[in-house]
Amino acid sequence: MRKASFVFVALALALAFSTPLKAQVAWDGPLLVGPETPTGWGIYLVDPSSSDGIGVLTTWRGGGPLGFRIGLADEGSDDLSIYGGVDISGRLVNAGSEFPLHVSWVGGAGFGVGDDFAVSFPLGLVIGRAFQAETVGLSPYIGPRLVLDAVFGRNGGGQGDGNDDDINLGFAVDFGLDLNFDPGWAVRFGVSGGDRDAIAIGVSFNVR
Repeated sequence: MRKASFVFVALALALAFSTPLKAQVAWDGPLLVGPETPTGWGIYLVDPSSSDGIGVLTTWRGGGPLGFRIGLADEGSDDLSIYGGVDISGRLVNAGSEFPLHVSWVGGAGFGVGDDFAVSFPLGLVIGRAFQAETVGLSPYIGPRLVLDAVFGRNGGGQGDGNDDDINLGFAVDFGLDLNFDPGWAVRFGVSGGDRDAIAIGVSFNVR
């Protein structure tokens, strides 16, 4: 619990200095990582951060701590952006009699390429718990995180001189719900607030 408390304090302090990512699709909006993220392939419809249109995202997660993703999104004005990244997570606290929720740390690195080029590095917590009914498992979670964004290009946030590179610290919160069905597939919802403002819905086919 001490590690989790330290990360909570760091997130709260950094919130006052956060600045949103501008002019480029963010690969981690939404992040779609919970304490018990389904394994296997996933495919999603996404309205990603900084996008003027809909996108499509595919993900892969094996049995380890790593997840991979790549997607396409409409930036508006018939422009397409490609984005992708790698996330990594690990358990800090297991749910038990003293604390009823799972707590995991999550980090990652990814990119977005469109009118600008952006790289982003999120780091935060994910808190949730799985509940099992007869035919479906429910896994709600919440995930506050900091994100370091570096944007390079015409619209990166500088003074409009054609070389507007920018580096910002942002803050985002993910809300997610996984509906796990037998045999081995899940319907997944994810929403990001704060400096990401994104939404996704899709299906994950688990690998056993």
